[in-house]
Amino acid sequence: MAVIGANSLVLPPIAPAVAADLSTDVAKILQAAAAYGGGTALSALLLAPRADVIGAARALRSACAVLIVALTLSAFAPTVGLLILGQALAGLGAGVALPTIYVLAVQIAPAGRTKQTIGFVLSGWTFSLIGGVTLSAMIADMGGWQMVYGLMAALTAAVWLLLSRCSFPDVQDHHAERAASPFSALRLPGILRGLFSNAMLMLAFNGAYLYLGSHIVHNLERSTSSAGILTMFYGIGFGLASLLNRHLEKLSLRAAGVFAFAGLSVTYLLMDHWAKDYVALVSIALVWGMFQHFALNMVVERLTSLDPGRRGAIMGLNSAVSYATVVGGAFLFRVPFEYGGLAACLAFSALFAVFACAETLWPRGFRTYSAAE
Repeated sequence: MAVIGANSLVLPPIAPAVAADLSTDVAKILQAAAAYGGGTALSALLLAPRADVIGAARALRSACAVLIVALTLSAFAPTVGLLILGQALAGLGAGVALPTIYVLAVQIAPAGRTKQTIGFVLSGWTFSLIGGVTLSAMIADMGGWQMVYGLMAALTAAVWLLLSRCSFPDVQDHHAERAASPFSALRLPGILRGLFSNAMLMLAFNGAYLYLGSHIVHNLERSTSSAGILTMFYGIGFGLASLLNRHLEKLSLRAAGVFAFAGLSVTYLLMDHWAKDYVALVSIALVWGMFQHFALNMVVERLTSLDPGRRGAIMGLNSAVSYATVVGGAFLFRVPFEYGGLAACLAFSALFAVFACAETLWPRGFRTYSAAE
C-alpha cells in the first residue's frame, strides 16, 4: 500500500527536476501521472476481477511483478514517452494490487478484528503521504529523480519476495470459475449505495486536497514545503487513527459510518472557517486524516462483506470510482475555487460528507451484514 501510494503522489513534487533532466516542460511530465491514473482505473475495472478466479494472494504477487518492471522502466526512462509508458504500466499493476490488498486484509483478519486489520493495512497510506511527499524531493536533490523510482522498484521487489513466503488463509471455496464482468457486481444488493458512499468520501477529499497547495502558496503566501507539512500532518493523523480502530469494533457498520462522516463534515467546516490561518489548517489536518481513515475503513469493510466470491470485482469497481473522483474533484471544484477560494471548496466538501452521512442513516437499503456485525 505504501509503495503504490507513494508512486501516485511522488511525481508532482519532483516534476521540475524530471523535466529539466529530460529537456521538456513540467506539463508533459505530468502526463505520466495522468497515464498512471488512467491505467489504474482501467485495470481496476477489467483486470481486478481475475483475483476472484486465481485468488487475491496470487493476483497481488502478479501485480507486484508488473510494478517492478514498470518502476524500473520509469527509473531508466531516457525520454518522456518511455516515462509515460512506465507509469501507464504501473497503473495496470496498481489497479489490481489495490483491490487485492483490501481483499487480503479482510481474509487475514481475526474474528472480531476486521476494522483493526483493515486500519493497520490502510496505515500504508501514511508512509506514502509522509515519505512520498516529504522525502521524494530530498532524494531527488541528493541522488537524482531516477533514484526515487529505483528505490520504489527495490521495495516492490522485497514485497514480492516476502509475499511468496506468506501463508494466506485457504479461501478456495469462494473462488469463481471465471472472472465476472466488472459490471456484473453492480447487481449485488447494497453495492450502489456502498459505491456512492465511497464516491462522496473521495470527492470531498480530492476537491479539498487538490487545491490546498495552490491556496497555501498563492493565497497564504507560504512556500511549497509548507503545503508538504500540512500533508504530513494529515498523514500522521491518518496513521494515528489505526490505533483507535479497536474501539470502533464495538460499533455496527452503520454507527461507524455515521461517526466518521459526521466527523468529516464538522472537520471540513472547521477548515472552511480557518482557511486563512495556516497554523489552524495544519492543526485541523491532523483530525482530518483521522476521520478520513475511519470513513475509508468503514467503506472497505462494507463493500468487502457484500459477497466473498466477488471481492475482486467489487473492490475493482471501488478503486475505479476512487480514481474517477480525482478527475471529478479537479473539474467540479474548479469553479468554486476560482470564485470563492479554498473556503468554497471546503464548503462543498462538507456537503458531500453530509450526503455520505445521510446515506448511511437512510433506513432502507443499508446492508447490515450480519457477518461483519
